[in-house]
Amino acid sequence: MLSMEFSRKSIRIEHNVRILAYIFSGIILYVGLTLGIDVAELEKLFDQENYEQLKKALQSSTATSEDDPSILFFRGFLQENPEAAVGDYLRVADEFPNSKYADFSLFRLGQYYYFKANYVEARRFFSRLILNYRQSELRDDAQYLYCQCIMAAGKTDSAKLFLKAFVQNVERSPFVDAAILDLESLGGLPQQSLSQPALKKKSVVFAIQVASYINRSDAQDAIRKLSHVFPHVRVGERTLGNTLYYLVLIGKFESREKAAAYARLYIAPHLTEYKIVEQTP
Repeated sequence: MLSMEFSRKSIRIEHNVRILAYIFSGIILYVGLTLGIDVAELEKLFDQENYEQLKKALQSSTATSEDDPSILFFRGFLQENPEAAVGDYLRVADEFPNSKYADFSLFRLGQYYYFKANYVEARRFFSRLILNYRQSELRDDAQYLYCQCIMAAGKTDSAKLFLKAFVQNVERSPFVDAAILDLESLGGLPQQSLSQPALKKKSVVFAIQVASYINRSDAQDAIRKLSHVFPHVRVGERTLGNTLYYLVLIGKFESREKAAAYARLYIAPHLTEYKIVEQTP
């Protein structure tokens, strides 16, 4: 009789253990799936450039692992203070070189040091991207900014050579026209040495307007500051009503799409207000 009662208790205990194990394994599976879905959703929002929703989702997400390279990248990307983002980008680039956003992290690091006028450090990060991520969509853009670093450092002859190589060898980039303008500003190279034609004169070109002033001297002061960072900064004019405004313009592009692509990569990380405008050549 005692043995039968003991046997029933053993069966109940074993049954309860199985139930607990089942519940526990379900919780683990649910958490794992939740983490995976969260990261995938964050990546989807980033690809859609829905940054406000990305920020909200990241704050409320269960995916808070310090060792997830995508989350580290998003955290850096959404930082309002660029200096605070450097650590996250470095971790992605150094600790997770095969992750989805490793090349983008190197690109952002290069941009950061470029705008800090530390051209040696900027070239180091752009070079890592160019050499190690040959299939990256950012590779050609990194090559162009690498050329810009050389120009900013005052190495004119080297800049000509690198810009010529960029124009001849890039596979995809909206900045070939800008590179040709760079060559012209440096005194140019023989036109036959370029594999792509120079920018054709059009009745309309596009530029990026980053500021406007009533006083021309204020516009010129802004241009002096911006010209240390951006190429092809100039003054434009526009009359609204009876008032003449002096515009601060960056670049000349043959299409609105090329201007927008340039602005997205090089202007937006540092200037919050800008717009694409049409200009006569």
